[in-house]
Amino acid sequence: MRKTLLFIIISMLMTACEKTPTAEWTEGVKQDDGSALNTLVLKNVPQGSRVWFQELYDGKTIVEGLEMNHYQGTSWYIDIPTSGTLTLKYYGRPLPRHSWAPECFILQQKGKKDIPMAVKYNFLEFSKNEKDYSSDYEVQPDDIIPQIKNKNAETHPNGWYRITISDDGNPIVEADDEDGAFYAKTTLAKLPKPLQPMTLEDWPDYQYRGFMLDVARDFRTVDEVLQVLDLMASWKLNTLHFHIGDDESWCLEIKDLPELTEFSGHHALPDWNLQETTALMPAVNGHVGNTTFYTGEEYKTILRYAWERHIAVIPEFDTPGHSRASIKAMQAYERRTSDESYRLQDPADTSHYWSAQDFTDNVLSVYLPGVYKFYGKVFDEVIRLHEEAGVPLRAIHIGGDEVPDGAWSGRDRHAMKNYYTERMLDLAEERGIKLAGWEDIAHDLEPETESRLKRSLYFLNVWNTDGIEGFPVVLSPASYTYLDLAYSDAKDEPGLAWAGYVDEHQTFSLQPDNYKGDIIGVQAQLWAAQLRSFDGFTYQLLPKALGTAERAWNKETSDFGKFYNIIKEKERPVWEKKNYVFKKR
Repeated sequence: MRKTLLFIIISMLMTACEKTPTAEWTEGVKQDDGSALNTLVLKNVPQGSRVWFQELYDGKTIVEGLEMNHYQGTSWYIDIPTSGTLTLKYYGRPLPRHSWAPECFILQQKGKKDIPMAVKYNFLEFSKNEKDYSSDYEVQPDDIIPQIKNKNAETHPNGWYRITISDDGNPIVEADDEDGAFYAKTTLAKLPKPLQPMTLEDWPDYQYRGFMLDVARDFRTVDEVLQVLDLMASWKLNTLHFHIGDDESWCLEIKDLPELTEFSGHHALPDWNLQETTALMPAVNGHVGNTTFYTGEEYKTILRYAWERHIAVIPEFDTPGHSRASIKAMQAYERRTSDESYRLQDPADTSHYWSAQDFTDNVLSVYLPGVYKFYGKVFDEVIRLHEEAGVPLRAIHIGGDEVPDGAWSGRDRHAMKNYYTERMLDLAEERGIKLAGWEDIAHDLEPETESRLKRSLYFLNVWNTDGIEGFPVVLSPASYTYLDLAYSDAKDEPGLAWAGYVDEHQTFSLQPDNYKGDIIGVQAQLWAAQLRSFDGFTYQLLPKALGTAERAWNKETSDFGKFYNIIKEKERPVWEKKNYVFKKR
């Protein structure tokens, strides 16, 4: 009886497994013409269903099987005409890294719950050569990151401190301001115990030392953000550039505009008519049904936690491109209220464009009054939250990058750029706040508009040039500070490579004096298009972010072997204790 029952159970489980929809993807060998023939097998897919998946855009030539249809961004779908197992073979560009393979497969059926599909990958083998950055340097008690200058300052800049440790191990701290006292405390916490007799003197070369956290593409919980702030404080970084509004999500609650988070702070598959009716389409990570925003109270928690660690928070809402989440949210708002006054995109606009992230509907119609009514409301809410938290608002970052060619068809692009800039400056000046932006906002302006921008600008993030004269600059060059770029060309390393490869040696080797402009600081950026979890986040962060932290505090380069040994001896044990995933060598 027991054997019969066990047989029935096993048979039922096997039957269930056999009927479970799954996907299998096989990487093809590179052909003479530079393409690769890849194979996708969909198993146990029912007739009349639709399979969605995420993949970085790439032209595809179907050799066998059904068409793959591009929706928006990285979203693709396949309509299934018959049930069973379907095989698709298609030519595409060779896979640069495993993280570029199609992922996040979901089965969609009319009237039924969406079903995530397990995926099996068959990757080609590859050779891998790891760099070894170890040296013979023996780490000393006063070696920490960022490294201490340990020399007499001619003047005492903000953040200066001196620590004198007596023979009996008692430290005496001198500092001219609260920042210096905090950095002295941070240094003392990193020195090995018992404290050794010594005198240390240190200060930052730049008053702005930043990290940009992108939560719009792969959301980080409040607890995860607080952990990031702890790491920043330990490296004496003092600014969190908080990227919370982009194409893929809107991540901050705005009380009077609930659709911003009720619609664009959640993700779901488009309905069968390819309409986003209840939530925004899945972001590049493919997540559906998850909450990806901060309430006002949660945002204030982050502000206060950061400020206690001498870190200012600068929120970014990317405009006028990279605005799909806000556009779609305000369309949902208009459907509910019939209120057109917050309209962000002109229904009569016939522009045809393709953004850097493969969107065709992500640019604000900057000539509409609703754009500025909307951002006036957003600015007011951000100002209120900072005031209630008791934390200064240094600036609001308005992005300004990557407006695709073809936007604002039929209108003068130069005129649109200047009109948008003037109106955003109106909003800032009326409220007595500063703006910040990517370097793109400073290009192609009328002289009067440019002069006005300079007066109201906190900084430009220079990411693509050698600097911009006449503007305060935060160095953010992609080839040195974009942490989402892969560590190396090894195919199992996640990340992009459009600006090269970035590891801890590359970030460390940045030379700020090679750049033009009024350089006020240095910042690391971690875009989240290739992230899928907090483990993936810490892997890309650690240790490569430390090179940027070092260069923000000490602009002059020193011996990298010494620096890397400090990482291994002083930083890695901290990460291991916290169970962070990081790059090991």
